[in-house]
Amino acid sequence: MDYFDLHCDTAYECYFKNKDFLKNDLAVSAEKGGCFEKWSQVFAVWIRDDLEEPYKLYREILNGFKNKLSGAPDNLTPYFAVEGGAVIGRDSDRLYGLKEDGVIYLTLTWNGENRLAGGSKTDKGLTRFGREVIKKLNCLKMCCDLSHLNDKSFFAAADEAEYPIASHSNSRSVCGVSRNLTDEQLKLIGKRNGLIGLCFYNGFLGGNTYDKIYENIEHMLYMGLEDSIAVGS
Repeated sequence: MDYFDLHCDTAYECYFKNKDFLKNDLAVSAEKGGCFEKWSQVFAVWIRDDLEEPYKLYREILNGFKNKLSGAPDNLTPYFAVEGGAVIGRDSDRLYGLKEDGVIYLTLTWNGENRLAGGSKTDKGLTRFGREVIKKLNCLKMCCDLSHLNDKSFFAAADEAEYPIASHSNSRSVCGVSRNLTDEQLKLIGKRNGLIGLCFYNGFLGGNTYDKIYENIEHMLYMGLEDSIAVGS
């Protein structure tokens, strides 16, 4: 089976828990991925909003994880992302460095707020700096990840982004938490040819994991989003 996953926290976990990638007790490892014929995995570097030197930490996590990828099986094609726009500080030109590092998307916020926008636990909207960042993402042909945004920031960011995705979000109709997306938001991403990565975290599924994954898929298929459904485990 071929497998493409839009999101995992393995790079961050390996760094802070001092784990090896080839074999570990985390959700994702080279050993566990050996069951796939072809395996494409996006490794997201999570950057909190309150760090004093977020870009420095990003570089340490990414470079360390790239070293851990040496010796990874041939079936794996790794991609990279950053979860948290705080990584660039006040300098949007740092996006050029992210692009050179192989980063394919930037998640604007986590659950809180930063200089770009507001996450799902805040009511802050997209800022002027956030709009500047999205315009540069567009120029660099990098995806703007709308997962974690509150509704106000989501719609404002979606209006600006040429390549919108939701790397790890489910349907709010299936599980009514603010981290999930409304039908209107799901349709908007589908209309813009974006991907929606289904998240396997139980708190965003709202019940029996397998049944709720199927329910999310069925709901999105009913909405005509068969070309947008992806995995963001």
